[in-house]
Amino acid sequence: MAAGDDTVEVFLLSGFLGSGKTSLIRRLLNEPALADTALIINEFGEIGLDQLFVRSAVENTLLLENGCVCCSIRGDLTDTIGELFVRAGNGEIPAFSRIIVETTGLADPAPVVAELRRLSGTPRPVRLAKVIVTVDGVLGPEHIRTCDEAVAQIAQADLCLITKADIVDANIVNALADSLRGMNPAARVAILDPGALDIASLLAPEPVPPAPPRAYRLRQGGAAARHRGVATWSREVEEPLGWAKLRDWLDLLYSLRAPNLIRMKALLNLEGAAGPVVIHGVGPLFGWPEPLDSWPTARPLSRLVVITRNMPVDVVGRSFEAIVTGHPAGVENGR
Repeated sequence: MAAGDDTVEVFLLSGFLGSGKTSLIRRLLNEPALADTALIINEFGEIGLDQLFVRSAVENTLLLENGCVCCSIRGDLTDTIGELFVRAGNGEIPAFSRIIVETTGLADPAPVVAELRRLSGTPRPVRLAKVIVTVDGVLGPEHIRTCDEAVAQIAQADLCLITKADIVDANIVNALADSLRGMNPAARVAILDPGALDIASLLAPEPVPPAPPRAYRLRQGGAAARHRGVATWSREVEEPLGWAKLRDWLDLLYSLRAPNLIRMKALLNLEGAAGPVVIHGVGPLFGWPEPLDSWPTARPLSRLVVITRNMPVDVVGRSFEAIVTGHPAGVENGR
């Protein structure tokens, strides 16, 4: 969904310990195009920015040498963002046009994603534009096998950035990329170039769950990947879907299985809608449908991805077919 002229976009940066968030933020702060950025870190953040601080602009807010504003979260994220707007409006700190929020390496970003999606009452409208997650190209496979936090971060991503790919065998990187696509088919997977930073690609909107690779395309109710109890169900449907049936299915899913839902993301071709509609679910919270201006795909096509934990994903598939499409389980509508 295109942001309005007055809307400030928020980019959430997450990733496991040592996966490269610090290096990425330093590179971002060196980009002249991002000089009007507010960076929010938490009080226990790992980012070593002391050498970038020039002076203290106001309490808890620092002006970096490139003109960016940096502050730490002392309490509620909503209050922190609101306070930044007030101070910018009063001329206490430079104006900013975007916000980057960094989470600690051991954090599950889901609560932050949920808070940003329901954020309201700020002096200017705020919209969560993208969740970017760094994944260690060397240690990422081990993190996925052993750390729940790494899996939770990947499940929330809109963009997974594989770091340190220049110091590991290409086959390992490709296998990691395939694993990430299987865990979260709603995310784009890219390799972070150690020599150049593609700002346009990092900050461009990515509202559409990409079609899963053939290796991960599912039969009804199947799972693309399972990691530490996390499983993925995805579906493509060509014919328009009825909103009433889809709403009934979502109501059932979120009323009975909310604790087991990590993430839901869908691009929908709805009956009677003027254009595509995007819906998001983060943990047990489900957001209001958001219309897009135009189809970002070659033809109207509904794509849905549901990521669960400790829940058989065939429950998702069978209920979707029974309530929404009416197709018998195991039939992929010709796909």
